[in-house]
Amino acid sequence: MSDANQLAQDFMAALSSHEAARYEAVLSEEVGMRFNRWDGREVYRPRSRVMNRLMEEWSSWPDPALEIFDVLAQGDRIAIEFRIQATENDRYVEHNRSVFLTIKDDQFHIIDLYCPEPMPSAHRKNYIAPANMTDDEVRRLFESMMHSGDVREWIRPNSNWRGSLRGGQGGSGDPHPGANFVGGKRWTAEEADRKIGETIAYHRDRNIGFQWWISPFDTPADLPQRLEQHGMVLAGDAAMMARLGLDQLDIPVNPAVHVELVDGTDETLLDAIDHITQVCFNWTDEQVTENRPGMVERLRDPKFREKEASFVAKLDGQAVAYGRLILEGGAAYLGGSGVLPEARGHRVYATLLRRRLEEAHARGYHVAAINAEPMSRPIVEKYGFKEYSRIYIYGWMPIIDVDVIKSLVPQ
Repeated sequence: MSDANQLAQDFMAALSSHEAARYEAVLSEEVGMRFNRWDGREVYRPRSRVMNRLMEEWSSWPDPALEIFDVLAQGDRIAIEFRIQATENDRYVEHNRSVFLTIKDDQFHIIDLYCPEPMPSAHRKNYIAPANMTDDEVRRLFESMMHSGDVREWIRPNSNWRGSLRGGQGGSGDPHPGANFVGGKRWTAEEADRKIGETIAYHRDRNIGFQWWISPFDTPADLPQRLEQHGMVLAGDAAMMARLGLDQLDIPVNPAVHVELVDGTDETLLDAIDHITQVCFNWTDEQVTENRPGMVERLRDPKFREKEASFVAKLDGQAVAYGRLILEGGAAYLGGSGVLPEARGHRVYATLLRRRLEEAHARGYHVAAINAEPMSRPIVEKYGFKEYSRIYIYGWMPIIDVDVIKSLVPQ
């Protein structure tokens, strides 16, 4: 490692500590810092003021974690790209940052720190939630897991999403309301109606529908009633459910059901997944077509198979069910599960559920989570899942079709 790179590592070690000696070893006495934040600029000099500001921020987080992405050194300049994750104002967030350091006499003389607005986040690396969580801890886990996708690892084909701590929206831009999403809104009561009107106007101008997911963490508290006053239609709800402890699975199976792990190389299985998804979740041809490239990309990449798995269940040799297991954010999330109508009543879902929970347990996970729609809710409840809260799903279209909107949530 070059001397410049070692200096960079020493600076990051100081940044993630409360030790003045670490800072004094790498910062000159007259070091200056330009702290360029999303909400303004701060300037500090000399070293004592720079150190106080940086240590003050680090100590304000109860559980900070630092991840370094890139270190580039050229001459007397070093650039570092990094991320800090921590609980901040009762939310788990991530700060994606860059710092440019100027070296003078083997110490840093100028610090230019660039800090965009933090984003909602989930635990990214090596965190596994314990089985002894309190109810409140489980609810907070659900909140963070909504943001478990890490765009540093993968950008989905045809991505179109924008978000912040105040919520997000995006989608393919297809007309069907199931193709476009809004959620995670944190608004004041004074601005909510104006913001709702702007959101509807955005989609009306593009002649597209959308669905709006409202979780228990969104504000204001009467956001569902406000959506209805603006003409949005309740499609249904999903229960945020979790099972704590995966070591004893008393879930009956059908030995005639064969559950197969999918690696993305069998086109027949991929076609079956498309068919099952379309039938069980009322997807349009456009939604299926748009989803396929991203699904195949992840299935075929060994990097993603380490933290997620897709399964197809076969009955009498025919693919009749599909389910995903996503190991991100500290819990084993059960997503995208559906059983073809003609195969229901044969314990296909229970067999697929147990197989996914066994896989999660084998990979060291203790908590399984699911957003259970009305059809799956009583089944998972019977097998140890507890409801912690509800998500309400609303829909809007330029010309309201209640049947289309109600189809967003399979009953």
